[in-house]
Amino acid sequence: MSVKIVSLLMPVTSMTRIRRSGISPLHLAAERNKDDVLELLIEAGYDVNATLSHDRSMMYEDRRSTALYFAVINNNTNATEMLLEAGANPNLDTFSPLLLAIRQGCIKTVTLLVEHGANVNAYIPTHPTTFPATVMFCMRYLSLLKYLLDNGCDAMACLQCQYGSNPHPPIMTTRNRSNLDDRTDEPPKVPVQFCEMISAPINSRWAGPIIDVLLDYVGNVQLCSRLIEHLDSYEDWAAIKEKLEPPRPLMQLCRMRICSLVGRRRTRLHTLPLPGRLIKYLNHEERRKNDYC
Repeated sequence: MSVKIVSLLMPVTSMTRIRRSGISPLHLAAERNKDDVLELLIEAGYDVNATLSHDRSMMYEDRRSTALYFAVINNNTNATEMLLEAGANPNLDTFSPLLLAIRQGCIKTVTLLVEHGANVNAYIPTHPTTFPATVMFCMRYLSLLKYLLDNGCDAMACLQCQYGSNPHPPIMTTRNRSNLDDRTDEPPKVPVQFCEMISAPINSRWAGPIIDVLLDYVGNVQLCSRLIEHLDSYEDWAAIKEKLEPPRPLMQLCRMRICSLVGRRRTRLHTLPLPGRLIKYLNHEERRKNDYC
């Protein structure tokens, strides 16, 4: 698919037939990393938010539907930026492109998506959780988690638990979950709580630092018994529990209140007529030597 051939075909191509086909040339260009062709199509006015037909989307396990998704899954930051600058909506796919970028650990793509309005509290419909799925993909990327929290990710949802200080039931294994899902007479899946997710062997060793970060983005809160058990499991994490002692510092409560009124996005905070030192505090930069984006 060369630029010359595409430029010759465009004037004689019916837009109506393209719509009926269930797939846009933008999808094909993004899927095959043809950035020059993608740029040509965008300049020609092709709809950057055109979605695959249901039948074509069903051909992919992840049910992708936009050209933007193809660009992100290919880790093509150039194509991703072109589509976003042209007005691509990052919240149209069933599985958010932002979740995909976080899973890939691509900071630049994550930043591009967030700056263009990607939902930082995205969920996965097929795997319900009581907390944003974006957090689930950031377990090993604390700087990325901080960035999402700075831009409105819901930290409180991670620290709320239906069992509270009461004993928790045993965590259901993956095998047991899959067996339940296969039974048609079982009720719908019960959303996974943060304390369950963080207790998985692959995540539990990160529990302390993750909880520490989350506590910077909430006011007075009481952790459930399972999260407390994690903090008690390592002597080095004892200092984290000190943040839980009520009441939280007045400066922290003021920060939370200001952010709730203005909005979490860092760009909004930087527009406030406040001293730079205070802006840094509102952005949780008072203890950071370097920014993470």
